[in-house]
Amino acid sequence: MEALRTYFNQFVQLSDAEWDDFKACMSKETVPKKGLLLEEGEKCNFIAFIQEGAFRFYTVKKGEESITAFFFAGDFVTNYRSFLTNKPSNHYIEALQDAVILKINLQQLQQLYNKHKTIERLGRLIAENLYLVVANRLDAFMFETPTERYEQLVKRGSKLLSEIPQYMVASYLGIKPETLSRIRARK
Repeated sequence: MEALRTYFNQFVQLSDAEWDDFKACMSKETVPKKGLLLEEGEKCNFIAFIQEGAFRFYTVKKGEESITAFFFAGDFVTNYRSFLTNKPSNHYIEALQDAVILKINLQQLQQLYNKHKTIERLGRLIAENLYLVVANRLDAFMFETPTERYEQLVKRGSKLLSEIPQYMVASYLGIKPETLSRIRARK
């Protein structure tokens, strides 16, 4: 739980009472490797903070998987679009390794927002930060080559390169595994 409070402190400082109320709404869950946190067609009514483990966020179209994002310890994981709209998800969220998460549902979060304006502000700031991550990823696909996207992963020292199978990294980059092999061979 302290990792979560440390994460929150990057945005706002919660009082002990606010933190206690937030903690009381969180449930700790374990998710086994290959376990699905969310399936296509389900409504996502939670946000989870990853204490341990990693997840992938992907779709399946015509039998082919397309990975949109990876989430690691210290990240939040959810299908935010489904969460906000109460519409079924078109993505899966799968554990890539055994994981431990702290989960809060939409109703509890709304109650916290109504009770504590600081928590409501925290939610807005985190959402804004997540928007920037998504916008940067979109820009990378629009304005960078696959080689440039790969180089950005290397520069960030991304966990993707050491913890994720190469075929999944290729999917995330929007390329075939053979193309990733060629890019890596040139480096």
